[in-house]
Amino acid sequence: MIRPYRPTDKDNCIQILCEVGWMEGKSTDSEVFDGYISDSPSFVTEINGDAEVLVLTHPGQVLIQNQDIEMSVVTGVLASRIARMQGHALKTTAVAIANSAEKGAAVSFLGIFDQGYYDKLGFGTLGYSRLSTIDPAKLKVPKLTRAPKRLTKKDGESIHACRRNRKRVHGGCNLDGDGVTSCELVWTENGFGLGFENKDGELTHFLWLIAKDEHGPYQCSFYCWQTHEQLIELFSVLKSLSDQVHSVRLGEPPGFQLQDFLDRPFATIRSRKNGIHDNAGNSAAWIQCRILDVPICIGALKLCGKSVSFNLVLTDAIEQYIPSDCSWKGVAGEWIVQLGEESNARRGADDSLPTLLCSVNDLSRLWIGASTAEALTTVGDLQADKELISRIDSIFSIPAPTLDWDF
Repeated sequence: MIRPYRPTDKDNCIQILCEVGWMEGKSTDSEVFDGYISDSPSFVTEINGDAEVLVLTHPGQVLIQNQDIEMSVVTGVLASRIARMQGHALKTTAVAIANSAEKGAAVSFLGIFDQGYYDKLGFGTLGYSRLSTIDPAKLKVPKLTRAPKRLTKKDGESIHACRRNRKRVHGGCNLDGDGVTSCELVWTENGFGLGFENKDGELTHFLWLIAKDEHGPYQCSFYCWQTHEQLIELFSVLKSLSDQVHSVRLGEPPGFQLQDFLDRPFATIRSRKNGIHDNAGNSAAWIQCRILDVPICIGALKLCGKSVSFNLVLTDAIEQYIPSDCSWKGVAGEWIVQLGEESNARRGADDSLPTLLCSVNDLSRLWIGASTAEALTTVGDLQADKELISRIDSIFSIPAPTLDWDF
């Protein structure tokens, strides 16, 4: 039986988290779980009277070009040892997604354990997320001119507010409720923050770091800033640690390439190869998204160039997993779509227009800028005549999304 989470399920859900290795039976588990599930519409599958599958979602907003639209993030899909490989997790996730759509989310995001599983629910893979390990001494930034403020796990509320006020680019996500940030701070061991406040005492930019050993490598879990000058100051903070810390692992700053801030990056990579301070980076496409509301998502697009209109015949794999009592059944069907400076989508068909056939997986990737229509004819299910594909790709000149919020 799939049903909403109840507070009485807490002990069972913490046991699930321990069984999957996300928790280790520590004294902080209860506090972490309270933050993890706060502000999160969640569902469980009950087996023999106990919650054995837990799916959590979290509301927020995603920036599409210059406009925020409502989103929902699946922050956890967890099955106990007695509930594996029986379809419970997929069905519970489908119910949670339908609930998010019914509450107004236009798009859903999640992090994947591997590619393919969530494709069954209509998700499509986004672009690569890059992580690099750098020598902070090689940062080409000025010497730090003022002392940062020390931040701790007790500063969760102000840290969350700063995250939401940070500089975002296309695809940038914000999650509601500071519990999600407080949870992350408590969950990480040896974590600490360094940041700066404005004259009103508001935190404006900071780094949250995880220390390891005397000389690192440190891990930068996230860093937030509102202006380019603040970004440079955060890098100056990292450089100020370089007399002791020899490597820091962090993600790319949105809108920039980290390599542009480094002095002789390839020489550093060669000299540190295979050591504990190895500076090699890695990339992985581990975030997926799917459209929940076609009119809202298409309507958010402001595209340059000659407008293009077409019939869209859309399939949605999630349909088979949605119970009959859910009002939202997916987005499959016939749509009339117009892309341009003013974009829109409505139910119906127009015999005078060309037709594009695709899955919601493919449409989601195309819509957010993670793939082209031409590429999706090869790696996806997208079908249309070459002229329509060329016109769509010509007008879809939007940057690849940068979510800048791990979940």
